[in-house]
Amino acid sequence: MKEPEEQIYRHGVSELPSAPLVLLSLMGFVVVGSGLGLVAFMFIQMVAGWEFNALQGGLRADSPPSERWPMRLLLLLSQLGTFVFAGWATTWLFYRKGSLLGGAAARGWTSYLRANRAPVFVTVLCGVLIMLAGAPFVLWLYELNKALPLPDDLRGMEANTAEVIKGLLQMETPAELWFNLLLIGAAPALGEEWVFRGVLQQQLMRLIRNPWVALLISAAVFSFIHLQFEGFLPRMWLGVVLGWLYWKTQNFWVPVVAHFANNAVQVVGQYLYHNQISSINLEEELHVPLYVAALSLAAVVWLAHTITQILNTTPPNRQTDQVNSV
Repeated sequence: MKEPEEQIYRHGVSELPSAPLVLLSLMGFVVVGSGLGLVAFMFIQMVAGWEFNALQGGLRADSPPSERWPMRLLLLLSQLGTFVFAGWATTWLFYRKGSLLGGAAARGWTSYLRANRAPVFVTVLCGVLIMLAGAPFVLWLYELNKALPLPDDLRGMEANTAEVIKGLLQMETPAELWFNLLLIGAAPALGEEWVFRGVLQQQLMRLIRNPWVALLISAAVFSFIHLQFEGFLPRMWLGVVLGWLYWKTQNFWVPVVAHFANNAVQVVGQYLYHNQISSINLEEELHVPLYVAALSLAAVVWLAHTITQILNTTPPNRQTDQVNSV
């Protein structure tokens, strides 16, 4: 079986759209999509007659539902516009069948994205387990990251963001839980994987040709774009893991499900805590001993090796389509 990078990146240049043009278009669609999300929210706000101005932020941990719901809607529309729309528009423009910009490689945007076949179930399961098993290592990285010096202005911005997140995670009803699973779980899992793995990582791999360098750069951009610098290292690590899952499994849905599982656990955990069903508060800063972090990392490596072994022993016709249209 060929290595994934051999399947993907050995193409005639004339058969492929220009990678820099694809990336520039992605940036343009991100800006346009962000604006569309904002316009949609302002229209809904005007029709609904909401007095709370979510655009000014100010959401707190003790904010009432009348303030939490507008902020949730604003963030959801922003996610859909900035990432889902931008990712779809870019892949559709360059990789849909018959696209003049895609050339001979335009065999369908779902094929390019590797979203047109169901993944091997065991790889999805291992991907989810990697995210769960790696949680202690992520928390250890967060402690390490917080110990690094940051300018006071950035720390103030981090504190404001943390307060908004606490407000969003206040869930008194099942409706708030389900909406948060959409807002914090499903929308980022789909949109961010589309943009950062489906477009950015793949195009960087075409430009750089060293998959690991491209993967690390896309993971760094993924972390930076969140503008939460106290969590830069752990979020970059998550970007590396998600990028690796996409690269090795050659299936878009594996990192999407893993990303959703990682976010959904936090949402459900906080819902259970705030409703006194669980005593574990995931918002508290937990100290993770070094040996626990090491065991967590070892578990991630073992699961990654398991995925590799599964892919090496699975017949090609049962894996994702053998894409030659990046």
